This record gives sequence, structure tokens and C-alpha cells, in this order.
Amino acid sequence: MPITLNPLTLTVDMHILVMTRSTLSHGFGGFQRQCIDLCEGFVRLGHKVTVLTTAHPGGILKEEQSGFIVHFLSPSRPRRLSRSWFKASKKIIEEIHREDPIDVIHSNEFAALGVISWAKRRNIPITVVCHGSFRTGLLSFLSSADRRPRYWHWLLLTPMFMIRRTLMWEMPMRRNSSNIILVSPTLEGDFRLFSHNKVRVIENGITLPERREPTTGNGNLRLLCTGRAEREKGFHLAIKAVAEISELDLHLDLVGTGAYLDEMRLLVDNLELNDRVTFHGRVDDQELSRIYSSADIYLIPTIRYEGLPLALLEAMAHGLPTVASHIGGNTDVITNDHDGIFISPGRLDELITAIRRLGTDPALRSSMSKAARETTERRFDKERMVRETIEVLSSLP
Repeated sequence: MPITLNPLTLTVDMHILVMTRSTLSHGFGGFQRQCIDLCEGFVRLGHKVTVLTTAHPGGILKEEQSGFIVHFLSPSRPRRLSRSWFKASKKIIEEIHREDPIDVIHSNEFAALGVISWAKRRNIPITVVCHGSFRTGLLSFLSSADRRPRYWHWLLLTPMFMIRRTLMWEMPMRRNSSNIILVSPTLEGDFRLFSHNKVRVIENGITLPERREPTTGNGNLRLLCTGRAEREKGFHLAIKAVAEISELDLHLDLVGTGAYLDEMRLLVDNLELNDRVTFHGRVDDQELSRIYSSADIYLIPTIRYEGLPLALLEAMAHGLPTVASHIGGNTDVITNDHDGIFISPGRLDELITAIRRLGTDPALRSSMSKAARETTERRFDKERMVRETIEVLSSLP
């Protein structure tokens, strides 16, 4: 490593290679946002950052973003790791290393699998960031699978694929990494095997917006869901809840794009809710902040296990009382009846009850709003996430 000390952090300036299956160029989501936030934070602290990721949806091969270079490797589809991508990553990493030696590799999950042996020969440490585990992935699949004709076919094949990926991808990464960073404490118990003394929990962080006064009016109430439009996110449950609650003047805003978007639009049409539901698609950060600020209640009725949803943190930072499924990383963030309300995953009746409760009690919304903001200020600042990650990377041999 270079021996120049960064006066802001008193750590050695490093060339950090970030390897990830997707960035914000591939779509909006917590996984992608966390990766870019870390890259931008590393650069602000004086470190050089190079990113390797999968093919760009628009065919771009290389671009500069916020002070770092991103290489989009085309032998794979966008967001999809594959053997050809691992082979291509090994080839380009040699070119990057010759030009400016790499000090450490920061791998989002299994992205660095193809360069393990290359890094080991050169004594370059690898840190792996894990957003989930085999257990959470399997539980997520089982909780979101439906009963369509091919369900039983996938009930067999999907777990087999997950077992194969765990044995061939995840376990080698655990054995050969210097450190494993988990985004949520709920994952610690899943990482005992091949992870002794390697695990460090660094919870996700966000940019905290300016404080806002909680809304307490009894007029129109705006509900909000954000994230990729996937069935597992449970947005369809939010739509059905709006249809069931006729006594409150509700409007639901849905932010995000994805494969399930057309089905949700059809559901809105069938329920005749076009005047009560707005699809915003993908929006920039400024517009997203405006939408958060105009909302009264945030909904995250997911039926999938997730590490630590950034969207949840963003909503709470804007002072939104949240109705969330009691599942995955949500349980590490929300304290029930203090800064949010828990419901059982997939339970439309519980979602309706929670919305009615918040919608008819302005004082409860106000107290939860203040508590939600205080939770994010205390635990989920982005600079804390960047600082703790740099501490891990700079301490590696």
C-alpha cells in the first residue's frame, strides 16, 4: 500500500477495487444505493476507487461517476454474475493492477469469486459484504412462492440452485475472505461456518434529510411504497388495502420500476383505483425526497427476507411512521409501537388494521414520526457506515 496518510482519517490511502453485480446504472434499489454511497464515501476520504460490474443496460463499457471509474463487463447480462463474467473480471483486474496496484478488494457478495486465486497469489485481501444468507434466501423463496402450475417445479429446482450456489460460490468466498461485513445483526447466526473471527456487522447508512414537522391533519392521507416492483415487495397488498379502506381519504404513491409493474397497474384498473393510486416510476434523489416529505405513512409489506432495506431507513429519516412486515432486517430497525408498527408477512387484514389505526390517530402518527427520525439519527448515518467500512479495509494485512 502507499504510505501517504490521509489527514482526515489518519488511515493509509488505498486503491480499492469494488466488485458488484449491479450499480445504480442497473436500477434503483437499496443494494445498488449502498454500493455507490460507499464508493463516493471512499473517494471523499482520499482513496482511489475502481468498480467492476455486469453489463450496462445501454451497452456502455466504461464511465466515470463521482470521482471513480466503473467498468461494465459485457460477457454477462445486466445484474447477472456468471462464469464468463468471472473470467472477464480476472482479465481486466490484471490490467488495472498493472496500471495502479490494488490494495484491497471490496466484494458485494460473490462478485470477487473469479479473482480469489489471483488475489491470494498477490496477498491482496478481500472483504465480502453480505446482504443475506442461504437461510434467508430459502425462507424468502418459500414465503413468496405461489400456486401457479409451475410452482411445484420451481419448489424443487430453486432450492437445488440455491444449495449449489452456496457450496460453489458462498462457501469459497467465506473461506478465502479476510473479513465478512454483514448489513444486519439478524444474519450473524448464519455465518458461523468458515467465518470464525471474520464477521463484522456494519448497518446500512443514509444521508439524513432536514428535519420536518410531522403531519397531524385529518384530511387526505398519503401512503407511500418505494423500491423495485416485484411481487415479493408486497405492493399489491398496499393497493388492496386502499380498496378496502373506504372511510379514510387515502392516496397511495408507488415509486419504482420492475417486472411486476404491469400486473400492479392491471390490479389498480380492476379495483377502479386510478384516482387513488399514482405510479411514479423511477425518480431522481431530489424528487424522491419530495415524495417522502409529502407522505404521511410509509408501507413496507414485504413477504421476502431482506438484509436491511435502505428504503425503510430513508422513510424513517423523513419522519414517516412505518407499517412493516415483521421479517428480516426490518426487525433490527423498528421498535413496535414506538417508531413503527409490525404486521405478519402477507397479512392483508393486519395491514388494513395498522393503516386505519395510524390514519385515525394523528397524535400516534406524530409521536412515531419523531421517534423514527431519532432512530435514524442515532444509528443509521451514512458517514458512520463509510467510516466503519474504511476501518475494516485499512486494518487488513
